[in-house]
Amino acid sequence: MIHATCHTADNVVCLEFDATPWFSEAEPPSIIGLAQHGWSSAAIAESLEHRRGYERLHELIQYAAQRLQPESLEDVTWDTFACVVDGPEAMAWLATNRPDIAARIPAEVRQPA
Repeated sequence: MIHATCHTADNVVCLEFDATPWFSEAEPPSIIGLAQHGWSSAAIAESLEHRRGYERLHELIQYAAQRLQPESLEDVTWDTFACVVDGPEAMAWLATNRPDIAARIPAEVRQPA
């Protein structure tokens, strides 16, 4: 399991979820980009939110869109929610299950700062 946490910008909704399905299906550039961005991306949550078992993730994203999105219109750089993957767990999983991708992630970005 690759743990990930997601929280709304106002911290009203916070949860942990399994990001492994995303890593199983994501294209190599997406995974490498995630590593290069500190193992943080809303795209993971957005791609999993409609799956069975990820209902709370869907609720978090819905809350962010309905309650926080209007506030973000004033500052388009403001993220309504954030998701962070456990980098060491991701690298361990990739090394076992998708070693070709693990090898392409530069050493300096393998661990979160």
